[in-house]
Amino acid sequence: MCLASIAGPLVAYAAGPHASTDEDRRAAAALNQDGDRAYREGRFHKALMAYMNSYPNHPNAHAYLMAGDAYWRAVLAADQRPAAEGSKDACPLSNTHFASDAQRSLEQHYRPGLALADKDDARNKGVAALYERSRAAAACLTGIQAKYAELPKTSCVDLREVASCIGDPLNP
Repeated sequence: MCLASIAGPLVAYAAGPHASTDEDRRAAAALNQDGDRAYREGRFHKALMAYMNSYPNHPNAHAYLMAGDAYWRAVLAADQRPAAEGSKDACPLSNTHFASDAQRSLEQHYRPGLALADKDDARNKGVAALYERSRAAAACLTGIQAKYAELPKTSCVDLREVASCIGDPLNP
């Protein structure tokens, strides 16, 4: 399975300075609430889409960091199908695209989210737990991405490593 199929084409918000209006902030907040609700319900792909749709309205650490977490939970959920011993599906996720998809996730979710959290001094705004968990997850995923970048494309990705990086679901 290609990880890009979970999120579709991911495009980082790269516009210049974006002065959000009150309407933009309200739209982003509503999308973040939709994402939080879907996340709590275990509908991680839907949560991911809501968080990503909030980016252009009002870039905020919560949306980016929750999108990163939701992305990996959606990947894990999609690849938890049972595989018969010795079947061609015994490897639920190959390394064919894993290293590049993992790099893309880090660049498009975690890094902007952590940069926004640093900029906004998110530790003082009640998101310290999200900030710290996301920083740890990003560091762990960076190590896994580097490992699989060096392995053959035919390698099977150990999903337990990914699951270990993201830990238990967050409480948005």
